Amino acid sequence: MLSTVSVILPATIIVIAGFVAGRRVLDPSGIKTLSDLCFLLFLPCLLFRSMATARFEGSDLTLLAAYFGASLLWFLCVALFSRRNSLQTTAGAIVMGLGAVFSNTVQLGIPIQKLAFGDAGLTLHLSIIALHSLVLLTAATVWLEVSRARESTNHHSLGRNIFNVVKTSVLHPVILPILAGLLWGFAGFPLPEWVDQPLGFLASAAGPLMLVLMGAQLSTMRLSEHLRGAFALTVAKNLVHPLLIFGVAWALGLSPLATAVAVTCAALPIGSNVFLFAQRYNANENITTAATAMSSLAALVSLTITLALLPKP
Repeated sequence: MLSTVSVILPATIIVIAGFVAGRRVLDPSGIKTLSDLCFLLFLPCLLFRSMATARFEGSDLTLLAAYFGASLLWFLCVALFSRRNSLQTTAGAIVMGLGAVFSNTVQLGIPIQKLAFGDAGLTLHLSIIALHSLVLLTAATVWLEVSRARESTNHHSLGRNIFNVVKTSVLHPVILPILAGLLWGFAGFPLPEWVDQPLGFLASAAGPLMLVLMGAQLSTMRLSEHLRGAFALTVAKNLVHPLLIFGVAWALGLSPLATAVAVTCAALPIGSNVFLFAQRYNANENITTAATAMSSLAALVSLTITLALLPKP
């Protein structure tokens, strides 16, 4: 419990700093400018560098299939439910679905997995990280861009619309650096130090800035108006998602270590990329912000219970 708190506490302090900045320094236009800077510069550097240096040798493909298969299914279920039963827009529903499956795999996940399962568990966790943004953010982005194309006034041929959707989805500040980094890594090219060092500096700014932006967004909203949506999304992420992953892992007969790593990864709170995605598309920013904060607090309990109940590998 204390180790979990010691990992979450620094992130909480940065969010509080962002909250103070939102009250005293940043106005809404300043928050939007910082968000665009993060989305268009710092985050692409982080995604490209992570994918370019990722190594998939020895990864448990059954683990990856189980984790992302179950996650995509839950993402689809939550998004469709939100669209049909909560009267959400398509973009809002996609954001809700993404929030139900996108974990804080780096800032919180890496130290937790290392502490709980050692180097062997961390290696499996890194294989999930390597595909995490590629699979989940790509699915959300493509779905959203396709829905935008279908909802827009159509004066072009079907082939032209398909081309526009593919172009918009690929030439995207999230998808393009992921694909470029993946191709770079598979080609086996090393990152020269004069390239890797500035990329590392810029990438290191993405996480703290996203937390600052989250705090700034919190300062502009009344949390009491979004508690119900935030609670529902927290339950979907912190409780249902790990239970679903455990069920699939058990059904596929994953090893105890792979099962423990996958379930722990799913029990992590909502990742801040979801907030950035919501802000980028102007959909459910307030609910996402409140849910990320609530999910992070709830993770103190959910992670502690998960680690206590999982059989030791």
